[in-house]
Amino acid sequence: MKGFTLIELSVALSIMAILAAMLLPRVTQLQRSARVGNLQGLRGSLAARAMLVHTATMLRQGERDARACAGGGFADNQPVGAGTVCTEIGLVHTWNGYPASTPLGTAGVVSASGASRVFNPTEAQLRADGYRVSLASGVTTFARADASNPDMCSFTYTQPLDAQTAAAISVPVVSGC
Repeated sequence: MKGFTLIELSVALSIMAILAAMLLPRVTQLQRSARVGNLQGLRGSLAARAMLVHTATMLRQGERDARACAGGGFADNQPVGAGTVCTEIGLVHTWNGYPASTPLGTAGVVSASGASRVFNPTEAQLRADGYRVSLASGVTTFARADASNPDMCSFTYTQPLDAQTAAAISVPVVSGC
């Protein structure tokens, strides 16, 4: 007869249970590290893209674009107050020369950030890409939707209050990732 005895099966299952108990915390830690790294990557991407939008706005100094932007529309390139700027991915709304904190559905800081594979994402598309975005008084909060506590796995973007200041991007809070 070929096969395993009950003792051999018990030993094999015990070994697998011990290995699983040792590996489970490590897998959980790797998932947390991935969320933290992803959030920090988005923050860096947003900082670079916001600076590129600001640079384009300052270089063009309020001169309306002669050609339509990708996806349609003409940018007014206003460095003060509300405006628009043409980027390689589409027309982005600005506030004092930086991406504006606009509601989803209006191409602003969320569209400029690269948080989604879609230029002007919906809430469902952002969640599919792992993010939750909220907006309050010119402050946009980017959070990891899959974190144990999304509010504690986030960073904020604050549009500039006037044309003499830059947009502010907070240091990520990662205690809830």
